[in-house]
Amino acid sequence: MVRDLLRPVPLGIYFLSFAVGVVGALVLPTFSVFLAKELGVRPLLVGIPYTGLALASIGYNQLVGHWSDKLNDRRPLVAGFCLVGLLSCAIFALTREYWLVVLSAVGLFSLGMVAHSQMLAYSLDYAERQLPVARIPLFNAIVRAQIAIAWVAGPPAGFLLASYYGFSIMYWVAGGLFALVGLTSLKLLPRLAPSSTNSEPAAGESAAEGETQAPVLDAQARRSLFFCLVAFSLMWCVNNAYLISLPLHLDNNLGIGTEWVGWIMGTAALLEVPVMLAAGVMGARINLMVMVRLAGIAGFVLYAGVLLSDQLWHLFALQIFNAIFIGVLAGLGVSVIQALLPGRSGSASALYTNSTHVGNLLSSVQVALVADFFGYQSVFVVSIVIVLLAMVAFTGVRIKR
Repeated sequence: MVRDLLRPVPLGIYFLSFAVGVVGALVLPTFSVFLAKELGVRPLLVGIPYTGLALASIGYNQLVGHWSDKLNDRRPLVAGFCLVGLLSCAIFALTREYWLVVLSAVGLFSLGMVAHSQMLAYSLDYAERQLPVARIPLFNAIVRAQIAIAWVAGPPAGFLLASYYGFSIMYWVAGGLFALVGLTSLKLLPRLAPSSTNSEPAAGESAAEGETQAPVLDAQARRSLFFCLVAFSLMWCVNNAYLISLPLHLDNNLGIGTEWVGWIMGTAALLEVPVMLAAGVMGARINLMVMVRLAGIAGFVLYAGVLLSDQLWHLFALQIFNAIFIGVLAGLGVSVIQALLPGRSGSASALYTNSTHVGNLLSSVQVALVADFFGYQSVFVVSIVIVLLAMVAFTGVRIKR
């Protein structure tokens, strides 16, 4: 089974997923520090770009995800969006005007990161057309593991580049990775054969006879999808609030240098890789919702632990729970949406990605308001409550095996 998943076509998917993941791992953890320290803005203004990023990403992903399902080839979309991402990183590197940075983040960087969701949609297309159904969760987990591997090196590299060479160099490196993915995607991702849902009817056939319609969702499936998206959004909310707040919490409240944040996040990402792979294997044998609820418990322990921790080693130890939380959520989350939306790869990818963007939107409001009035440590108190709400929402999800 593993040998089948390492054939030449998946290797291109794995490498490019890794490269796109490195871009996010360089830019996203350091962006709050860039705004607070380099641009010198207050917590409320730190939250504004994250709010705009989330709103723009939701719109972009939903429109592009729906439109891309009608296309036979997603590769030009990946290349084009990467070039837009390169432009946004160039602006970050060259300007220190707050509102220009905000406009670039909202209008350009969010569009550039649509390349990530299109890479995910491409991998779903490949899995549905080339792999047995039982192997799809493991394949999805391996693809997501590339992003976890990227986060092993990305945050430490981002904080080290920013600390020793400046944010401009860090953003030029991120832009170079965008360019690499954009220029090599057409070469490393072979064109897939059209799916039955996109194929033209044969001569003499009606459209209804020549197309395979995606299954219509019944009321229970729609309800499960709704609760699932709500729960995922809440879980991604607390994760993004953690990424935004942890560097400033360590610096402002614990007196720990921000360069340690990169190592903390890299440790979590390193631990996430085996968790993702194990989740992918177990996802074919155990109900997916059991695994996802386990992730929620780990998230609760993580944020309660961060709230109570006052030593650096405590934070490193807590990354075991962070790895379980993100490893299962990221490794199996798209498989849960795919199970609820069979035959709709682009829509499933867009909805899953948009759950992360809705979470980012909620987290930006959470951080901006809570940190501005009560401090960054209080953000983790709210995160504990939000995780509990997500666990309640998951009780309304039912997946047909």
